[in-house]
Amino acid sequence: MEKNQEIPTRPGHDVRLIPLGGLGEIGMNMMAVECGDEILIIDCGLMFPEPYMLGVDLVIPDTTYLQENNSRVRGIIITHGHEDHIGALPFILPQIQVPVYATRFTLGLIKKKLQEFSLDQSTEFIAVEPGEQVETACFTVEFIRVIHSIPNGVALHLKTPVGSIIHSGDFKIDHTPLGDDFTDLAEFARLGRQGVRLLLSDSTNVEQEGFSAPELKVREALTALFSTCAGRIIISLFSSNLLRIREIIKLARQRQRKVALYGRSLLSNVTVARELGYLNIDDDTLIDIKDAGNYDPQQVLIITTGSQGEPLSGLSLLASGGNKWFQVIPDDTIIFSSRFIPGNEKAINNLINRLYRRGARVLYQPIAYTHTSGHAHRDELRLLLNLVKPDNFIPIHGEYRHLVQHARLAEEQGISRNHILIAHDGDIITLDDDGIHFSGTIDTGKILIDGKGTGEVSDVILHDRKDLSRNGVAMVIMVIRESTGEILYGPTITTRGLFFEEEKEAVLAEALDVINDTLDSIPASERRDWIETKTVVRQNLKRFFKRHLQRKPIILPVIIEL
Repeated sequence: MEKNQEIPTRPGHDVRLIPLGGLGEIGMNMMAVECGDEILIIDCGLMFPEPYMLGVDLVIPDTTYLQENNSRVRGIIITHGHEDHIGALPFILPQIQVPVYATRFTLGLIKKKLQEFSLDQSTEFIAVEPGEQVETACFTVEFIRVIHSIPNGVALHLKTPVGSIIHSGDFKIDHTPLGDDFTDLAEFARLGRQGVRLLLSDSTNVEQEGFSAPELKVREALTALFSTCAGRIIISLFSSNLLRIREIIKLARQRQRKVALYGRSLLSNVTVARELGYLNIDDDTLIDIKDAGNYDPQQVLIITTGSQGEPLSGLSLLASGGNKWFQVIPDDTIIFSSRFIPGNEKAINNLINRLYRRGARVLYQPIAYTHTSGHAHRDELRLLLNLVKPDNFIPIHGEYRHLVQHARLAEEQGISRNHILIAHDGDIITLDDDGIHFSGTIDTGKILIDGKGTGEVSDVILHDRKDLSRNGVAMVIMVIRESTGEILYGPTITTRGLFFEEEKEAVLAEALDVINDTLDSIPASERRDWIETKTVVRQNLKRFFKRHLQRKPIILPVIIEL
């Protein structure tokens, strides 16, 4: 793609939209937009694993369809720098090597991420700014400024042969913004007057009535809270919420407090923000976390990760006394400045209880005003619908109930039910002269990432991990002479996670009897077929454990041949 290249008119080229993630779940946002021989990808996000995905680190969209159509992909356009919009890039760029378009700050975060995978030198980065356009033979993409909880977010206006498409990205409407970012309502209104064929809009907070609170209100609340803090102030939030981090540091300077950062992702994001000029911190304000214990508690403010109760986060280490440089003391004030993500409540509550046990004062919503969302509430979503006045509407970014409620909201604002689609990942949606309609599906799904590798964690592996966690494992070891089938050592049996210690000796003795009886029933000459011997041992031992313990452990016979 080139900037500001004149777009030829190509009538009759329908546009197809294929969501690969982000519809029916929170996170993993990714959508392919097709026109003629071209495909643009909007966002490339991940989601964090569900509780049943044992040992899985990350979940990303299945991009098989894009890999099969690699030659048609013209670029990846990123709306902002949150993980649910950029986190899958290190795993997808090796398969789909195309330019990445994003605003300057978002590109800074992406480059930092790709350095860990040695992909920063092989990837083409193209910086864009709100108001600019990039063009291909079939598309013109205009970037529209929006405000979110991270700097430099944009919505997208796609000019196509069948009319204008607006993709909202993640946004809110804040009439008293604290920085340079704002949601460009005038531009949305201008496009609405010109005519918009399709609006795709964020559904994350559709269940929240009214308008989201402005960030100014959070700053005012934190200012009041800081005046009541006698000891250290420890604030936990998402490491990407750099707009709030900037305001917290300003408040710390006003009260002559030093600021320490605690958490790898937090340090990384702040480093990028400082390098690009989005965050100014005086050298005499910022101190190393290792030195925080050397100051009077009233002189220190610590910003840390771990607001969701993550076991190895900075805040969890403080709650457990695992921090090497200082301990939480009764005069300390702990502030949770983020929402509690559904599913994390138990871990967060346990964390709060542990902090209380250390005598700390702990503040969080709803007992204190410590957070506001970066996503639009219902009245903001109504306002966008009324400004844009789209002919057709598709809710995006949310669980299925969010999509349904957003669709109903659009209908309340006058959009005909026949012009609203509730889509799923993998649906093919066609926009043509007649409107929008479903025109098929592609195979899609979730790729489970374990470590940095791009390989898939298969359903079989996940099933084995579930079995291990629920039923334990039993390992049978023996040495057999290859030439005769004679047993030279064993069998021995070792178990983990299978039964209580007091049961162990008696049950293992019976299990060994079963194994020995099984081996005695197999002629020595046939024991040389170790594959068959393993199978019979596994089957008989499985029956034994099912009969005696009502459990089905994973059984691993190990035969060493000499």
